[in-house]
Amino acid sequence: MLLKIAEIFGRHVDDGTAEAKNSRKRKICPFRHAQCNKGNIDDPLGICSFGNENQATVVCPSRFLEGEQIFRDAGRLAFGSKRSVAAIPEIRVLKVEVFGGKSRRIGKIDFMLAVLDMNGKPIDFAALEVQAVYISGRSIRPAFDQYLKNGSLPTGSERRPDFRSSAQKRLMPQLSLKVPIFRRWGKKFFVVVDQTFFNELPKMPTVAGIENSEVTWLVYPFDKRDSVVKIGEPKVVYTLWDAVMNALREGAAPIPSEILSELEGNLSRGTIVRT
Repeated sequence: MLLKIAEIFGRHVDDGTAEAKNSRKRKICPFRHAQCNKGNIDDPLGICSFGNENQATVVCPSRFLEGEQIFRDAGRLAFGSKRSVAAIPEIRVLKVEVFGGKSRRIGKIDFMLAVLDMNGKPIDFAALEVQAVYISGRSIRPAFDQYLKNGSLPTGSERRPDFRSSAQKRLMPQLSLKVPIFRRWGKKFFVVVDQTFFNELPKMPTVAGIENSEVTWLVYPFDKRDSVVKIGEPKVVYTLWDAVMNALREGAAPIPSEILSELEGNLSRGTIVRT
């Protein structure tokens, strides 16, 4: 599936309004309400999504921050309605020993959601991880630079979303490090992805309701309408951690007899010793 660049600095490439042009010129990320910080701070690669005529695939985590919707949705599921919830980025939850008897923190959570009491004090928390999709193929920088220069994308600038690497090589190691901690604590863990990414994941058994869920997926559509891409209402998928691990594990193990047959066929390449 080849997709073309859909959004640059928060605006669809078909959007030729003065506001869109100004946003691109200033390299503003409207979702962070600040300058784009993707890659090089002075010359950021401000591509938010790739897509087709109807739907976009998110390639930058900041794209999910539109309207702070993901925080409200996860906060409502975790703590109920009409609660004040703080979304605090990059909290580390693992302590490891380093040289000299000192320690440092690893296992950075994308956002920690803290529900606040009437005095503004945190009284409970949940984790929220955000996973965008990686794009395979040669550098997209030349096509990006050409668009900023003359407002058009060159021929051959389509790229293929690498759902496999995004899941098995990026998302799974992060979840393996962090989910068991929140599972042990009995705290909720949310994963935010887009609809195109989730549809490419292996099928996972589900459970009923947030109270039974150990990994809750918030699956967001990003639909294009009139040169604008907007985040939609999420599909909520409740799963157990064991089911996620089994689904996202890299490959399936063969049966032992297959291994023995392969070993027999490769004895000539091995070194045989006596014990």
